[in-house]
Amino acid sequence: MKRLLMIFSFIGLLAMSCQNGEELNGGLPKVETLPVERVASSSAVLRGSTTGGTADMLCRGVCFSTSEVFSFKDSPCVSTDAGEGEFAIRTYELKPMTEYNMKAFAVMKDGTIIYGQDMAFSTTDFQLPTVEIGDVTDIYSTEATFNATLVDAGDFGVTGLGFVYTSDMATVLEIGADGVMSITGRVEGDSFSAVVSSLGIGQAYRVRAYAMTENGAGYSEETTFTTLDIKPMTFAEIEVLENTYSSLKISTSVVDDQDAQIKSYGFCWSTSNPLPTVKNDKFVELTDGFQMSFEDVKPGQVYYVRAYTEADVIGTSYSEVKKIRVNTYDCEGGMVKIEPAAEVWIGWLGDKDNPSQYAKYTQANDDAASKNTNAVVRKNTSAPAPSKATGLKPYCIAKYEVTNKWFCEFLNIYGSRIVKEGTWQGKDMLFDGYTDIIQDAGGRWIVDEQYLDCPVVGVSWYGAMTFCEYFGGFLPNEAQWEIAARGNVYSDDADVPMYRYSGSDNLTDVAVCSVDTTITHVQRVGTKLPNQLGIYDMSGNAAEMTSSWYGDYQANYRDPVSNNNNQVTVRGGRAQRGATQTFQNCSRDAYKAGEATVSSGIEISKYVGFRFACYPDE
Repeated sequence: MKRLLMIFSFIGLLAMSCQNGEELNGGLPKVETLPVERVASSSAVLRGSTTGGTADMLCRGVCFSTSEVFSFKDSPCVSTDAGEGEFAIRTYELKPMTEYNMKAFAVMKDGTIIYGQDMAFSTTDFQLPTVEIGDVTDIYSTEATFNATLVDAGDFGVTGLGFVYTSDMATVLEIGADGVMSITGRVEGDSFSAVVSSLGIGQAYRVRAYAMTENGAGYSEETTFTTLDIKPMTFAEIEVLENTYSSLKISTSVVDDQDAQIKSYGFCWSTSNPLPTVKNDKFVELTDGFQMSFEDVKPGQVYYVRAYTEADVIGTSYSEVKKIRVNTYDCEGGMVKIEPAAEVWIGWLGDKDNPSQYAKYTQANDDAASKNTNAVVRKNTSAPAPSKATGLKPYCIAKYEVTNKWFCEFLNIYGSRIVKEGTWQGKDMLFDGYTDIIQDAGGRWIVDEQYLDCPVVGVSWYGAMTFCEYFGGFLPNEAQWEIAARGNVYSDDADVPMYRYSGSDNLTDVAVCSVDTTITHVQRVGTKLPNQLGIYDMSGNAAEMTSSWYGDYQANYRDPVSNNNNQVTVRGGRAQRGATQTFQNCSRDAYKAGEATVSSGIEISKYVGFRFACYPDE
C-alpha cells in the first residue's frame, strides 16, 4: 500500500468519464465506500470495496477532504493495487478534531475514474495506540500463547503491552472488568506475546491485546480459542531438599502421566513472575531424575518455581507454583511487619498544626555533652520543626538488635571483615578494641559465649549496611526507625497511647540504661519490656545506626545525602547514658560512619549497633 502521488497524462484523460457506481455497465467495476476504522487524532483506516470489471483497473483507493465538493484530482488520496473485494489503507495526514468527507475510487487504465458514495467521519482529540491481535498458538489443555503487534504507539508513550482474556462470552473485555484477567506481554520489537497457564480444560476463551498509556488503553479486536479437552499430567508437591544462605535444592515427581509419553521435563522459575512458564522465564531441562540445584543463589532471594513436562497430544503440563525464599537472617523468625500511615511526622510529636505548643517529644538536649565540641549529640534547646514523611511502603523490622552471634555467622559465611564488592568495597566492618568479636587461630570469627546474645557493637556503618544487604534487607532510615520505635502510633489515644519512649513513659521499664544503675557493657537483647509492636530495645541498650546521613530535617522528609563530616544518624540512646531525654523516640545522634568514636573519654562505639529491616516478600 502507498500514498498515491501521481499525475495522469493519459491521452484520453480529457475525455475522462466520472460516474457513480450505480450507473456503470458490466465492463466497469462497482465501487463502494465503507465506514472508516481506527480513527485517531491524526490517522484513520480508510476503507472501500471494488467488485466486477477489475481487469483494466490501474489502482484503487480513497480520497478525502474537509470540503463537501472534492475529487481524486484536487484532494489528498491513499491508494493500493488493483483488485477485487474490500481494501483498507491507513492515512497519517489528518488534523485532530476535524470533520472529513471521503469516497472510494477506482482508476482505470484509460483514465476513467469511478467513485463510491460520499461518507463523513471526524478525527479525535488524541490518538490511543493501535494494536493488532494475532493467532493464539501452542494451545494445550491448560495453556496457550497469545500474540500481538503494536501497529501505532499513538500520541502518548506506551507504558505497557499485554492481553486481557476471559471465559465469559458476554462481559466487556477490558482491564478491570469483572471476570477479566490480564497478563503482561514479552516484547520483541513491535511484537509481543505471553504464555498463559492455568486455563480451564476444554474451555472457550476470548482474548484482546492492549497497549496502555497514561490516558487509557488502546485495544485490538478480539479473537477466540478453546483449550484441549485432555487432562494434563499431575505432580507431587515440590520438596525443598536443601536451603542455606548460598544453596537451594528441590525435587518432585510425576504422579499421573495420563498414559502419555514424556518428551522432556524439568523446572522453570522466576524471581518476579508468580506464574513462571518455560517460554517466558528461566528453565532447566532435566535428564536424570526430577531434582535440581539452583546456581548463584543469594540469601533472602525469592523464587517462584514450577515443574513441567512436555508430551505428545497433551503438550505442556505444569505443577502448582512453589514459592521458596532462600534461607536468610530473619531475627529467629522475629520480624514485624509495619504499614505506615499516609502521613507520618518525624522528629517532633506535638501538635503539628501549632508549632508554638509544647511538644510531647523533643530532640535530645544533653547540656553536658553539648559543651564538648566533639560531642556526638547536637544541642537543640527548642523542639525542632516537624518533618512530614509520605508514601512510605510497608516494611518489616527485626524484634531484636543484631547480635554478636549473627554477625559472627555473617562474617564466617562472607569470609572477610573487609567489604568485598559494591559501593563500600575496601571498607573495614569492625573497630578493633570496640567489639566483642575476635578471630581465632583458624581464621573463624568468634565471640565469648556470655556475649553471644548481646547486640553487636564496634561495627562500622559499612559493616551494618553490608550485613543487611547480604541478607536481602536494608538498614532502616530515620523515618522507618522512628515509626517502629513509637509502635506505629501517631497520636494520643486512650486505647493506644503514644509513649515518650519505645513502649512506655517509664524509661527503665523498656530501656537498658544508666538511669538507676551504671551500665558499662550492652546487655543481652530482650531483657526489658517490648513496645506496642513487640519490638525490644529501641530505647536503650545499643544505640542503633540508620541508613540516613546526619543532617537537618526538611519540611518534607527525605534522607540527607552524604555530608562532609561522613556522619550518619544514630537513634535510640546508648546504654551508658543517664540523660533520659536522649532515649526519647525522636532523639538523634551523629556518628562517624567509618571510624571509632570517643567523646569525653567515653568509647561511644562500644555502645552503637544496628537493626535489620526488609520489605515483605508477598
